[in-house]
Amino acid sequence: MSATASAVAGHAFPHLLAASITVGDHVQTKVGGLTFNVDTIWATGVAMVIVIGLGLLVRSRASAGVPGKLQLLWEMGVEAVRNQVEGSIGPRGAAVVPLALTLFIFILIADWFSVFGTGAHYEWLAPPTGDINLPLAMAIVVIIPVHIASVRVRGARGYVRHYFQPYKVLMPVNLIEEIAKPITLSLRLFGNLLSGGLMLALIAALGVWTLGHVPIGNIADVLLNPVWKLFDLLIGAIQAFIFALLAILYFDTAMSDAH
Repeated sequence: MSATASAVAGHAFPHLLAASITVGDHVQTKVGGLTFNVDTIWATGVAMVIVIGLGLLVRSRASAGVPGKLQLLWEMGVEAVRNQVEGSIGPRGAAVVPLALTLFIFILIADWFSVFGTGAHYEWLAPPTGDINLPLAMAIVVIIPVHIASVRVRGARGYVRHYFQPYKVLMPVNLIEEIAKPITLSLRLFGNLLSGGLMLALIAALGVWTLGHVPIGNIADVLLNPVWKLFDLLIGAIQAFIFALLAILYFDTAMSDAH
């Protein structure tokens, strides 16, 4: 923004610019010299309980006859993931299906906690995927089995050899690519969820905007909040799908005999 534009904005909305907009701060505690983000741990635990509860509910209502709506929805999800895995990896990728489906359901639920967001400094149930620590942990959960699967399929020599393909001079590039996979996988999810929290904070900051005695900011807040939250739900679903899909593609690359 130019100096002139900033001066005009500051003159028109002085209270809005003075509002404190902070995103990414966490309620923290230290145990044994380590810092823990309590709000992230709390939200992650809630998401885990919901995922486990959904699984137990589906199991209790599972029927060999005509499936109920919940069972039908679950079977559709499993079938979609299985088709994706078999289409890319083949039958030997069957073990990837539970991991990919669990990742999708967990990330979807965690992302959708954004519907409870108010734009406050500390949210009582913020999306834990908006904390870089959780996406990085999930990326590690994906990448370590990916390399284990690669060693099992190619053997130790084949695993080392693939870093030097198609040319030995490309070994540093291939190594950097492998190192970058968990980083990009986590940053993509984290960045989108953090930006959603930033937008909620910006919308909440509109509440201080008044025109005379008319609370223009509060009116804008009421109108924009539902619209943005619906959009945020869509973004959360897309990011959950992308994370699970990339996990499948990483296994596909690792378990492929050809480079």
